[in-house]
Amino acid sequence: MGNLAEETNWKEFDKDDGFQAVKGISLRPQNFSVAAKIETKLKCSPLMARILAARGFQADEQVELFLNPTLKSGLPHPSKIKNLKLSAEILAREIKEGKKIAICCDFDVDGLSGGSMLHQFLSDCGVESKVYIPDRFTEGYGLSKRIVNEVVDDGCGVLVAIDFGTTNFNELALAKEKNLTTIVIDHHHVGSEIPVADSFVNPEQEGCGFSEEKLCSAGLIWYFLITLKEVIPSATNLDLREYLEFACLGTICDMVPLTGVNRVIAKKGLERLAITSRCGFRSLLAVSGAKKRVVCSDVSFGMGPRINAAGRLADPAMVIELLTTQDPKKADSLAKKLDRLNSERHDYETKIKNEAIRRISKMLKLPYGIVICDKGFHTGVIGIVAQRLTELYYRPSAVIGCDKNGIFKGSCRGVKGFNVVKALENCSQYLLGFGGHTGAGGFSLEEKNISSFSIAFNSEASRQLATEELNPTVEADIIARLEEIDSKLITELETFIPYGMANPAPVLLLKDLRVLEVTVLKSAHLRVLVSDGKRTVSAILWKHTSHRALKKGAQVNLACRPIMNSFNGLLEVQLQIQAAELSA
Repeated sequence: MGNLAEETNWKEFDKDDGFQAVKGISLRPQNFSVAAKIETKLKCSPLMARILAARGFQADEQVELFLNPTLKSGLPHPSKIKNLKLSAEILAREIKEGKKIAICCDFDVDGLSGGSMLHQFLSDCGVESKVYIPDRFTEGYGLSKRIVNEVVDDGCGVLVAIDFGTTNFNELALAKEKNLTTIVIDHHHVGSEIPVADSFVNPEQEGCGFSEEKLCSAGLIWYFLITLKEVIPSATNLDLREYLEFACLGTICDMVPLTGVNRVIAKKGLERLAITSRCGFRSLLAVSGAKKRVVCSDVSFGMGPRINAAGRLADPAMVIELLTTQDPKKADSLAKKLDRLNSERHDYETKIKNEAIRRISKMLKLPYGIVICDKGFHTGVIGIVAQRLTELYYRPSAVIGCDKNGIFKGSCRGVKGFNVVKALENCSQYLLGFGGHTGAGGFSLEEKNISSFSIAFNSEASRQLATEELNPTVEADIIARLEEIDSKLITELETFIPYGMANPAPVLLLKDLRVLEVTVLKSAHLRVLVSDGKRTVSAILWKHTSHRALKKGAQVNLACRPIMNSFNGLLEVQLQIQAAELSA
């Protein structure tokens, strides 16, 4: 590779902080008249009403449904999903004819939870099925010809592709040649062509009434079970609420918007996880350190990374076994193995991330699109590192490693205003293959094309982001006063749970606070004492040991999330700082 700093037009950037992005603060548009009506309707606090109004809610049944989502009233009808009923009818027909079912799913949380869910459901119906998963390192993402041939050799007559298939034209054509009945259930980007399958389910396709719901594949599979229950006689007495653990897992970890149907699935799924009788889920929650009340972070930061570690470093088939086993001892053993793999994954991630940061810090200027490549990078964790770099520098980031066959594999993450799969498509002349969606993607390429791809990727990022504000901001819901924050308000704000994409935890903007004290905790986090002149509270900025605005004596504005913190047996209000800036 050449010296990309000399070959590319870089964006000017202040290097004082090693190019790291410093978050600013913005405020959602306020609607005080609507807030007053919401306060009257819900009999809630003025702050709660103002947050709901700022997020676009009105004083109607939708706001009540948001705060109290139910399976009965919060789920659009399955008939709106194009080809879902057809898929159920086809599968029911093939089951009646005695055909074995092959479930082919992706190696990440969404695919594995969706595949496990369908596998468990069919088992509960007395139907034989087998799960097939591509090898991340030798085959990469998507259905493979090896899997198709193995499905045929194993005597299966039906192939159900979950969380991929939309772009597997050749593999599905081969399946058709082999006389397999094929059903694709996916949610990834649909181009101008759709695959040849007996039934194709993807809300992104033209004519589907579910495109706005943004379901992940696990969510689609749970909807598939609703339809299957109507056409498989042995499923009549099954309670579909008992499969919400699987759907919740994929929904939270695949980063789909936690609004509408996804909010219902996530909230009700978390409730199921807290009381689940499935020993695999119980063991996984235990090694993840989850408490009695299971919350979103237990899934996204606890269960999810451990499940992903299997596909990144070992064999993801162990996840299927874990999530569907009825043997508590086996569940404990598998969960502990995933926990060890996750620790190993974290070590790889830290090593690669630190090397990437070292290289970026030596650049003359920060590019629009960051590309970091090394033969020694473990291809199982490059996606995580790409995400970390995007978070750190607020730039589209691609991290490339080399697999054991000598093929360079890359993973990419984007920022607001940047379409990852479109960017890869526009750089495809340098790629062997690619796939993904708006926010993330993967690709492969030859070593000789890495430099050209890097230049093209930066150029594409420059083009897409030319009119975007390339400084990250934290969007505060409302302006509040320190005196308004107490335990009652914090409890009230918890009705926004589960938090996630399109439904973040409420953020309050507190203005003109004086910084009284600044200390570093565990050499990793910043703790400050702030005051409005009447009241003093503790605030935490995670994963920072310094901040340009947070100096003793400074007057600052804080965008923060209030929580109740337990320390030495005492409960006190604490502010979790999301962004800080000096007061004007």
